[in-house]
Amino acid sequence: MKTRKMCVFRLPAILLVVAMVMAGCSANQAIKVEPPPAPVVTPKGDVSCHVWDALLSYGAEQKEYSGYATYTYLLFNSNEADATTPEGKRYDALLRAVLLYVNNPKNINTAAGYPKDETNIFCIPFRNSYVDKDNALKKYDFDNAQKYLAVLKRSVKNNPELFDRLKYRTGPFLISLCEPLPRLQGRAATSLLYLDLTGMPADGMGEVLDPYMRRLDAGPLMNMEKLREPLKLILLPYILHLHANLKIVKVVMEDF
Repeated sequence: MKTRKMCVFRLPAILLVVAMVMAGCSANQAIKVEPPPAPVVTPKGDVSCHVWDALLSYGAEQKEYSGYATYTYLLFNSNEADATTPEGKRYDALLRAVLLYVNNPKNINTAAGYPKDETNIFCIPFRNSYVDKDNALKKYDFDNAQKYLAVLKRSVKNNPELFDRLKYRTGPFLISLCEPLPRLQGRAATSLLYLDLTGMPADGMGEVLDPYMRRLDAGPLMNMEKLREPLKLILLPYILHLHANLKIVKVVMEDF
């Protein structure tokens, strides 16, 4: 009789345990596994040095130029460019300005070195590394530039203004990121500096570099940022036009 009584008291306890286990299994099945968050790029320190180098193939900078503070791409939205056309003159003038005013790492004293984690590197698509300011436009790799533009457009769809500029305008474009552009792989860009030089007079390209590099020197990139063009840049086309007209007047007066 005692044995039967014990069995009667144990049965509800066993049923309770089984119910709890089954409820736990159902709860586990209902849990949704969320995908891992996209990797966050930590903004690096201030930029104190600027260099340029050739991009000989898509993605080469991920291995050859790793560890830089920022990566600035010179991208031309064109299949080819004739140096006699307005856009060709802009492309040529910007390339000349960068090669003239910015050091190539090969020309820096390697014994002294330079802090890569405080350096901005201008990444320029070229067909080969035998480049100087006089042949830079002929050596520019327009096909490779289109590959970078394609990835960039996928990554800035959350910024309609920049997306439309990249899609419909010829540039040149200056695009700076805290990581190599191919690493985005279509992931939305969150920290980026850009400048669209479509329509800028070719004579003004040398004036553009200084405020752009000063912005990179000022601090890390924290969001999607268009370079706030100083008044000098805004007025530059008018100043250059006025200067050209004054030259004409001077020639006419000398012949008068």
